[in-house]
Amino acid sequence: MRAEDILFSIPFPVVITDGEGKILHANQKFETFVNRSIKYLQGKPLYSFFKHQEDIKKKIEESYSNLVEILGFKTDDYYLNFAPFYVSSVVKGVIVVVQPVAENPFDEDILLFLKGLSHEIRNPLSGIKGAARLFQKLKCYDEELLNVLIEETERIERLLNNVVKSFDFSSLNYEPTNVHKIIQNVVNLFRERIETEDIEVVYLFDPSLPEISVDPDRITQVLINFFKNALEAVETSEIKKITVETGYAIHPSGFIFIRLKDTGCGMDEQELKQFFVPFFTTKEKGSGLGTFIASEIVKKHGGEVKVKSEKGKGTEVTIYLPMKGY
Repeated sequence: MRAEDILFSIPFPVVITDGEGKILHANQKFETFVNRSIKYLQGKPLYSFFKHQEDIKKKIEESYSNLVEILGFKTDDYYLNFAPFYVSSVVKGVIVVVQPVAENPFDEDILLFLKGLSHEIRNPLSGIKGAARLFQKLKCYDEELLNVLIEETERIERLLNNVVKSFDFSSLNYEPTNVHKIIQNVVNLFRERIETEDIEVVYLFDPSLPEISVDPDRITQVLINFFKNALEAVETSEIKKITVETGYAIHPSGFIFIRLKDTGCGMDEQELKQFFVPFFTTKEKGSGLGTFIASEIVKKHGGEVKVKSEKGKGTEVTIYLPMKGY
């Protein structure tokens, strides 16, 4: 089967370039996208059809030279995804997929935006309040607890300094990140509540996990949302236990996973179906936005969130994040 036949079947504009970014092949959807025929396109630099030309050229060269996938590069109203193109195990160029940026519901709905902002400020504030209470009880200096207080205060400050960008889930600041450190910071944020309510937190970390390229502030947001849900779920349980596990995913390969499993109230089938629906909540004072926001953030990282739950037995949330850089 020829490369052209495969490209024709892909439902997005797709291009194959050489290592310098010159177009070798393109599917019909890309021809329509730029309103040019393949005869015109061949030999032309792909980046000449977009803004941020120098950045796109560098991404193509990086993907070709370093044999890495680069996903979610935003230009105009599109994401560009780059991956090495192999023929008989030899890299011959770069395949580039163009995807439209999905609409952000926060762009048009000011009420949704304000509720989301309120929700995302309230979450770390509740943790800061709990950590401060623990300080009051301890009546001694705890450097780890103090660092958590400072980090969460700074995160709120960053959120408020750039309010609009905070809810543009396509705006991510990637950096090499140790997910275990983020998890422990999030758990420490709720230490006072964990101790007061006698909740057992079990860590099952895979120590061989590498640092991965994510936006640490956004992944902290995700974990605060899901960990807080787990805490609330076990409030009235006879067994109050939350297990946090990490490891390499088998399916999909090339991903790590972070799994939070609680022994809480769980959800029935109908509640589970609506778990990520904005404004759906079973909590008296809930906004119904936390899981939606968390899911959107993970999606923009190229990941996925999967949930299992059984009424009266508990809930298991698994977050999949790609190991390769964006």
